[in-house]
Amino acid sequence: MQESLDSTERSRKNLEQSEQIGIATAQDLLTQREKLEHTEKNLDDIDRTTKMTQRNLNSLKSVFGGFFRNKFSRAPKEESSMAPSKSDSVLGNTVDKLSNVSKAGSSCAGGAVCISGPTLSESSRAVIKGTRWEAMDNEIDSNLDSMSSQLARLRMLGKAIGEEVDSQNEMLDRIQVKAERTNARVKDQDKQMKKLLGSADKEEMKPSLPSVSKKRIVYSAVKSAF
Repeated sequence: MQESLDSTERSRKNLEQSEQIGIATAQDLLTQREKLEHTEKNLDDIDRTTKMTQRNLNSLKSVFGGFFRNKFSRAPKEESSMAPSKSDSVLGNTVDKLSNVSKAGSSCAGGAVCISGPTLSESSRAVIKGTRWEAMDNEIDSNLDSMSSQLARLRMLGKAIGEEVDSQNEMLDRIQVKAERTNARVKDQDKQMKKLLGSADKEEMKPSLPSVSKKRIVYSAVKSAF
């Protein structure tokens, strides 16, 4: 019986350590989710800013494109904005729930089958009643109950961690698409700006009556637009 007691005690401690590692992993994932959500929010803000910048560039183009071009040219088609992430983390609720269950004591969670009642028969317990073997048997029963509860919590935690990893992978895919789109748009707007400034230089080189430099107008318009 001593060997059985030692075995259940080792198993209980191993499961307890596994649960602590699982909770620490879950907390790291929750911290990572906050960073990813912050990154995606920043990309959404940049997306709105670049759209506003494009409208300002279109207004500047109309200054050099002439009235008819500005009036009858087709407006550029704006890309549809991707919706920001609104997924709530189930993992945080699971960690809180498991912490409360752990503090409450040995209870079955996640549908696991708990060990109910003593492991020995009534006749066997009557034989060892009042001896040190009875105390050892009670401790074995307690360890088995704890192990059953720990296994249930580990199963719940593992399921929640798996769902969280899948959710963050989807978020990473969205972030990559938004980052690539924003990078391409910024490069395109940089080319448009250089083209506008080049047009201003050409207009300034044409002989005309003394007037305000169009290049200066562009710089003033750009400064006011941004």
